[in-house]
Amino acid sequence: MSNLVPLTIVKGAGFEHIPLPNGENATVADFHTTRTKTSDGPTHVTSGFYKIVAGPARPAHYTFEEAKYVLQGQVDILDEATGVTHHLVPGDYAFFPVNSKVQFSTKSEGFAFYVVTRPVKTPHPNLQGREEDVTKPKSRL
Repeated sequence: MSNLVPLTIVKGAGFEHIPLPNGENATVADFHTTRTKTSDGPTHVTSGFYKIVAGPARPAHYTFEEAKYVLQGQVDILDEATGVTHHLVPGDYAFFPVNSKVQFSTKSEGFAFYVVTRPVKTPHPNLQGREEDVTKPKSRL
């Protein structure tokens, strides 16, 4: 039983009120990151929310992996490798491998949950400072 590791639970990580930076039509809001120990060495697993409203396309060239799941609205993704634009709606999922190059857009607005293999970039405004390092043992009382 000593090899068991406790779960991490984060309550209240809402996505409904994420502010957009001035002059921007899209933003990410990382709400938690865990530094993990994998067979390839330490890495980060970070999750958060993506918000986009109508406006110019937002390019992204991935240097990490990401999985995105649409919760509300619509998120359009132009895959530059194929030239195909995917129209994702609630319940749709997309995976972005390293070296993917895409453009995000929407005609209205969209919200998505994501998981990425990178450290925190832009903390969720209500949940800053949530980082956990599972590579270091925790003291137990």
